[in-house]
This record gives sequence, structure tokens and C-alpha cells, in this order.
Amino acid sequence: MAQSAIRYAKQTRYIQDAQLGRGIHCIFKVVDGIRSVELIEYEWLLNALNEWWSDFEDMPPGLKDIELDKWLTDVNRKDYFYSILIKAREKCDESLKEEISKFIEVLHN
Repeated sequence: MAQSAIRYAKQTRYIQDAQLGRGIHCIFKVVDGIRSVELIEYEWLLNALNEWWSDFEDMPPGLKDIELDKWLTDVNRKDYFYSILIKAREKCDESLKEEISKFIEVLHN
């Protein structure tokens, strides 16, 4: 099964493409549950999720990479995304916890 990369600050973790789609969906569900007032400030995250989903659907297997450097341009964005990932890992299916953890690991290595 094809794998794609999650990259941030020259760190890389690999994730199976099928799990990547499920992981993006899990993260989106957390973001979708946040108050709309807060999301105005974090519109960049909605744009990122939209781009990641488009790449997931449009790119060939093994090339569905998530490039976090483009979106996590300052410590506030990184910290906010980290908090979203923690919530996603808590709420996702048991089978996805390890995959969501790959996003977290790439932020903190």
C-alpha cells in the first residue's frame, strides 16, 4: 500500500494513503466543531485542510504529502494546530490514534 509523507521543519513521518484520508477527516471534524468566531482567526487552518483534502483526492498514490511548513508559519499557528491534533487523537477511532500521533511527532522532533 502506498505511503505519503507528513513534513515539518525537515522532519518526516510516513503514513499509508488510506489512513491519511481518514486522519484528515478526523482533524476536520474537530475543526468543524469549533465555534465559528474562533475560526475567523484561524481561517488558515480551513484553507490548509481544504488543500490537503484536494491533494489527497487528486494526487497519485504515494504523492499525497502534507507540507506543514507552508501553514505553520509562526509559533501560534503551530501551537494551535498541536491542540487540534490532541483533540483529534482523543476523538478518533482507536485505529487512527497512531496515525494522528504521526502528525504530532513531526511537530515535536
